[in-house]
Amino acid sequence: MTCLNRFGVVVLCSVMGLACLPAIAETNLCYNGSFTSTKDPLDGWNFNYEWTGNSKGAGNQNNVSFVPEFKGRRNVFKMVVPRNYESKVETPLMEYEVGARYKCTFDLYADVGEVRLLFLGYNLRPGIAPGDEPKLQDMRRIYKGDAISTRGAAWKSVTITFPHEQISELAYSHLKKVRYVTVMLFVPGGTDYSGSFYITNVKVVKLPEPCKVTKTAPKSSADDE
Repeated sequence: MTCLNRFGVVVLCSVMGLACLPAIAETNLCYNGSFTSTKDPLDGWNFNYEWTGNSKGAGNQNNVSFVPEFKGRRNVFKMVVPRNYESKVETPLMEYEVGARYKCTFDLYADVGEVRLLFLGYNLRPGIAPGDEPKLQDMRRIYKGDAISTRGAAWKSVTITFPHEQISELAYSHLKKVRYVTVMLFVPGGTDYSGSFYITNVKVVKLPEPCKVTKTAPKSSADDE
């Protein structure tokens, strides 16, 4: 009886000990997603597109600012959206693992119509050697995810994933060339409204399950008729 009691206590303590273990935190792949870098609150983020030579992005960086607090959220990125102007911002570059799926979550406040968001895939431009800290201007875009839109002048939690759980062989062949990804938020040009959008608490994590490649069915002779 003594042994049974002692054994029962040991088992109980083991279970309680496991229950008290801290949960393993997910690694945030987005550098400075909380806009708390001591170097610069906006360090690493991409919003200056002067290097592209595209007039649509000229002066984009002049519409960006850091706000210490906005409507109950701290450390906020603010993008002013002028009327008929294309406004955009991208996260810092993140290394991409072929076949892996990713989830991005963040808080968004938008008083400017709708904001579109999507994952973009990049590889190095020809002649650019791999480096420890590649820049967006060293990249060429080779993949664009599906854009989704969100709106609403109130803080809301937004979640997007990339790529889909199931993708085609063709899509996978393009993804195999991707080395880095970003998440872009943008308001397209030509929109007849103005305002601002705000983001904070940006987090990108790798999902546990990889994407599944749907094999293309072989073409039958009937398809040729």
